[in-house]
Amino acid sequence: MDYPKSVPSAGLVNGQFVDENPLTGTPGSLIPAGWGNGVTQEIVNVIKAAELTPDEAKNDQLLQAIQVVTANGWNEDLALPLLALPLPTVATNDGRLPVTSTAVSTSGGKVSISAGAYISLGQEVVIGQLGRSRTFLTTAWSSADLLPNSGYFLRAQVVGGALTFYMQRGALYDLSPESLRGTINGASGGGFQSTSLDMCLAWVVTAAPGTAPIVRAIYNRSKLSWTQTVNGNGVVYLPLDPHARAARLMVGNPVPASTALTDVSFAPGGWRGSNYSLLVPTQSVSYGWDGWGIAGASVRIFTSNEVGDTTITSVAASFEHSELRSLWQSFQAEHNYNVANASSDELLLSMGIKLISPTDYSTGIAVNFSNAVNVNLSWELIR
Repeated sequence: MDYPKSVPSAGLVNGQFVDENPLTGTPGSLIPAGWGNGVTQEIVNVIKAAELTPDEAKNDQLLQAIQVVTANGWNEDLALPLLALPLPTVATNDGRLPVTSTAVSTSGGKVSISAGAYISLGQEVVIGQLGRSRTFLTTAWSSADLLPNSGYFLRAQVVGGALTFYMQRGALYDLSPESLRGTINGASGGGFQSTSLDMCLAWVVTAAPGTAPIVRAIYNRSKLSWTQTVNGNGVVYLPLDPHARAARLMVGNPVPASTALTDVSFAPGGWRGSNYSLLVPTQSVSYGWDGWGIAGASVRIFTSNEVGDTTITSVAASFEHSELRSLWQSFQAEHNYNVANASSDELLLSMGIKLISPTDYSTGIAVNFSNAVNVNLSWELIR
């Protein structure tokens, strides 16, 4: 930006504006509209870059904007197109932010966040075009009273250079807005997945006044996959959150236990029933099993094994979180490790229905194992 030297009618003297002098009859300088608009737009651009709203009644916004932008320490060499920014992450052990719910006698309750957790989230530096990742340390925050019998989402975005938590009503699988940002205290549309500029932290469901909201935390981590190798006896938990539409599980024991039968199976809680079909290739026969009348009968992982069997199973699931219900299928192949032909081979197809429990969200879906020798489990959530 410079003085309008290219406009002769501006009346500059020595390259600068001058006032009218009635005593000498010297006219004052004129400000061309294009130049005046340009100066104003230059200032407005800086104010908007600091995520402030231009206000003609305020005379300190340029200073505030310069302080914010300088504190943020960005330049275009450090910025990326908004769609190239990484998704936000929470630096906790599991990638979820702890959220506490509190009952309020006159409303649907409220939720709060403690101080001391690191969060990485994108901030716009050129509105609608460029942004950069920033890291914040949370401070204690509490929502306003929530409406009874409503669905909310706890979200976070950067406003005025500061990490800002907010609540927005909505439904699971709401579409992401073009701006990649939610509406603070919005009445709808808040259920979209985390974007580079806006983090979805939890699904919050309220009931009658005087009851605490139900909080289902959402994972914000670089990868939604987990891998674990287990031995002996125990239990592992498969993470789940409300934004997972589906999931995949792979389980295998390349080298089986030599003296005991290895078992891997879902814990019985919540299973409405299941069934399976067993195929024996060398016999050209199949067997069926109907477990819908058996309480806790789950889709199969390792079953119909013999000592010395090496087994691999792929499991797929789809989730309907609004009804707390899931559909599962599995495919299992097994072969006796010490046999050099197909006489021991078996294939098993299984399916089942599971109701989603509060502990499935908070702790994970339980998988029991016994007599395991380097059994590998790989679990992935699909959004």
